[in-house]
Amino acid sequence: MLLTSLLLACGTERGVRPGADSVSYGGWVYLGPPSSEVVFGDGTVTFEPTGVEPVEATQLYEGYPGYWVAEALPPRTPFQLRLEGEGAYPTVWAGDTPSANGTWLSGALFAAEYAYIDDLLVTFAPPAPAAPVGALADGAIHVWGLPNDGTAWDCADVRVQGRTPVCYLFDEAGAATLVTDGPFDWFFAFDLAPGEIVLDAGSGPIESWTAREGDLVMAFWLEPA
Repeated sequence: MLLTSLLLACGTERGVRPGADSVSYGGWVYLGPPSSEVVFGDGTVTFEPTGVEPVEATQLYEGYPGYWVAEALPPRTPFQLRLEGEGAYPTVWAGDTPSANGTWLSGALFAAEYAYIDDLLVTFAPPAPAAPVGALADGAIHVWGLPNDGTAWDCADVRVQGRTPVCYLFDEAGAATLVTDGPFDWFFAFDLAPGEIVLDAGSGPIESWTAREGDLVMAFWLEPA
């Protein structure tokens, strides 16, 4: 299931109230990891809730570029979120809409900024003799994953689109070690086919995305079923 502590709906309603027919959902979107403090303000942020038409988010508040709000979303509904715009590769997230008007936590969502992601994929590509990783700019599809608690996962059991990912464990100094089994902190799945991408943590599917050529899929903040 998707962990809600970061893609969390901070509801504005208090107490017991009837369920809403539709909700608004908003928050900051950054261009690259939020430590850069550069916001994603030039592009599109599109929610694709299950079973309904896509909803385009807008930057409602003058003077606050990068703060996006989607209105008239169905409550408590799984969605895919697509970020497309200047300076970033198409970036795909997944989550659930809140039960009342809410916001996601600052830092939860960011776009795949070109330079950062290019360096990341070179650094964490599988070692030889594996084939070179395809370029997102040429239509390759990759997944970058970060579980909520990697100690609850076993790399040997994880599958992405039926394939074993590349897993890394970080030490206290921040150095990364490639691991093939046991706990890990990050994982990558490279050069996937367009269409449905299913993440199985070893006990069944826990999340899925629909990817197009050139997408970076963000499998963040997840817990095993």
